[in-house]
Amino acid sequence: MSRAERGSDDHLRLSELLTVMGLVVERAFPGYVWVEAEIASLTDRRHLYLDLVELGEDGKEMARARANLWARERYRIAAKFRAVTGGELAPGMRVLVKAVPEFHPQYGFSLNILDISAGYTAGAAQEKLARIRRTLEQEGLYDRNRNLEGPADFARVAVISPRSAAGLGDFREEADRLEAAGLCRFSYFEALFQGREAAASLKEALEDVTFQHALEAFDAVVLIRGGGAASDLAWLNDLELARTAARLPLPLLTGIGHARDDTILDEIAHTRFDTPSKVVQHLENTISENGRRALAAYESIRRLSRELLARRSTGLDALYTRIRRAAAHRVEVRSRDLDALMRRILGLSPQATLARGYALVRARGRTVRSAAEARQHAALELVFEDGTLEVTHEP
Repeated sequence: MSRAERGSDDHLRLSELLTVMGLVVERAFPGYVWVEAEIASLTDRRHLYLDLVELGEDGKEMARARANLWARERYRIAAKFRAVTGGELAPGMRVLVKAVPEFHPQYGFSLNILDISAGYTAGAAQEKLARIRRTLEQEGLYDRNRNLEGPADFARVAVISPRSAAGLGDFREEADRLEAAGLCRFSYFEALFQGREAAASLKEALEDVTFQHALEAFDAVVLIRGGGAASDLAWLNDLELARTAARLPLPLLTGIGHARDDTILDEIAHTRFDTPSKVVQHLENTISENGRRALAAYESIRRLSRELLARRSTGLDALYTRIRRAAAHRVEVRSRDLDALMRRILGLSPQATLARGYALVRARGRTVRSAAEARQHAALELVFEDGTLEVTHEP
């Protein structure tokens, strides 16, 4: 390049500067390097274009770089990655990439990815899950929801799900039938289950459920997703989200949709199911079983009532017979007593007394009851059974 083309010795053109920077990078890293980072975003255009970031302990971004995974390497790496982790590369994953640093004057700095350590990603996810688990155990939250008393029945249930979750349709097919029959009411809350905002979105939904629960109690809250890549589960392993779920005042039932992959939400839930369909089947079975028990109890009450009434009716007839016999006996006894009393009364009458040879003494029409009273009268009247006799004496 001539002096005229450069223009001056005291400054460089941008292309010159960036070319020099490219040479510096090339000389500093003549081969590949292993780089630890987190996938911030990923664009699939046959080739994969990634944004890699490093986050500090406070979650703030400390560094960012572009990375490219060309198609010739992509499918080999993706197959190996899927075999180990059970999913595809996705935002939010921690990765260890084998890459060649490059600096292009027009496109800037980037990493040309040659390989990705699937074991590192799987290990990082498990390590994060283990850290969350230990923290919850230390705070006494790990078993808190699981130790809540399970619902005896389901009459009102909160459901948290993404708007277009694969399992939501399956869940609602059964849930709508239960609701149409008046057996259970469902309240639906929307939340994100993947992406950087997933944890915050789910936490907000759980807080909304808790608020509504205070106004009108739910029997349980159901967390369902269904389908999707297993790698998407990494978004659900968040400490603050786990704390919120563990502190729920009602049982948490999960049906996130992966039988062999756990999230921290599955671990701390009151009951974990593999799929949304199994969750709603559990609700239906519980409601049906309670209905059968109630019907059996009703029939038992009817039968026992009939038996009791029959026994009471027989008992009342016997009691009536006993009372009637006792009353007749009492009347008969009282009648005999009355007859005897009447005979006694008749035997003590004045006429009967006179008939036995006694006489009644009167003076001036009044009965005289003593000799002293008789001395006071000169004329007395003696009354016999067959007549009267007047006598006089000196008083």
